[in-house]
Amino acid sequence: MQQPPRSRRERLLNWPLAVRAYLFLGIMEAAAAMAAFFFVLNAAGWHYGEMLSLLDPIYLQATTATLTAIIVMQVMNVFLCRSGSESIFSQGPLGNRLILWGVAAEITLILAIDYTPWGNLAFGTAPIGLNVWLFVLPFASPCWHWRKCGNGW
Repeated sequence: MQQPPRSRRERLLNWPLAVRAYLFLGIMEAAAAMAAFFFVLNAAGWHYGEMLSLLDPIYLQATTATLTAIIVMQVMNVFLCRSGSESIFSQGPLGNRLILWGVAAEITLILAIDYTPWGNLAFGTAPIGLNVWLFVLPFASPCWHWRKCGNGW
């Protein structure tokens, strides 16, 4: 409310936003997802070129880790994009209750998908260990220093 409204001619999706979302954050998200996938496979002793069945527990854990990494990165992304001009630290994490409810629902859902029998059956997932979460979480931290999610960086 302390800033003037945007121009009517300003587009919702502009070049700086697209570059940030797809070329920076998108690449970070893809890197986290692929790293999580191969982290699980490597921890299980998998070797490049070795075929795994789609129902192999290791493969299911690897795809679950990939989905979990995407969710973790999306949660970070929503906090980064709350403001077009302020950093995540200057806003404080508790500013928008709807975002907090959405994030809580998203985390609850990914935990249900990862750790309940019906979630595993419905989504083809398998429980992952705490080590996978600890591996994935640091991927979100390099994004914290980016201040804006729209009109430039």
